[in-house]
Amino acid sequence: MDPILLHGTLHATIYEVDRLHVEGGGPKLFRKLMENIEETVGLGKGTPKIYATIDLEKARVGRTRIIENEPNNPRWYESFHIYCAHTAADIVVTVKDDNPIGATLIGRAYVPVQELLDGEEVDRWVEILDKDKNPIHKGSKIHVKFQFFDVTRDRNWARGIRGPKFPGVPYTFFSQRQGCRVSLYQDAHIPDNFVPKIPLSGGKNYEPHRCWEDVFDAITNAKHFIYITGWSVYTEITLVRDSRRQKPGGDITLGELLKKKA
Repeated sequence: MDPILLHGTLHATIYEVDRLHVEGGGPKLFRKLMENIEETVGLGKGTPKIYATIDLEKARVGRTRIIENEPNNPRWYESFHIYCAHTAADIVVTVKDDNPIGATLIGRAYVPVQELLDGEEVDRWVEILDKDKNPIHKGSKIHVKFQFFDVTRDRNWARGIRGPKFPGVPYTFFSQRQGCRVSLYQDAHIPDNFVPKIPLSGGKNYEPHRCWEDVFDAITNAKHFIYITGWSVYTEITLVRDSRRQKPGGDITLGELLKKKA
């Protein structure tokens, strides 16, 4: 089946697996091998740690908690509200065992995206298949529920934030706040002649700004606090880089600027 663009909200629930720990192979055969390995290298007995993930092609969009010591019938009963703009042929639910040598694949279940396009709820037991798409040990199944709502069904779609009655983005941790500002950047630093034509609502075009220079201005003009978030901060970069657009104090590195403000 050809991939289909899912642009909207996917409501997903992962309930349980009917039977995993059965005679004749699969997880039990793997677990016996794991016990031998763990005893040999001194890791002790392995503890079954079963979890499930939700994938749209190569994008992992959901993961359950780990269920320990329940290899027969792991029960999660977890729901997800997934905002997606992904191209996929199937929603893939993967069941894995998290063990000392890394997560081990137990099997995958596939629900065709085509079945969700009409907005109807899909609630069923889906067969779990191995990596070659053959049923695993005597037809184990996983109970899942999916329902997709196309983005055009959102009453606020393409309207922007209008007035005080806008409810904010649903299913988020924090409610909508007043006085916030978000700046969109094409890149951290761009030359003057690099202005792509990106149309916005209201007949306007996006006007790119220089992120690093705005960061420099924000730090320089800060009065009370400077909050920096990110995976890491490299203090040796220079924020003002264009000799034709020099700023007072812009010839120092980010680290020197922060020390100066402190």
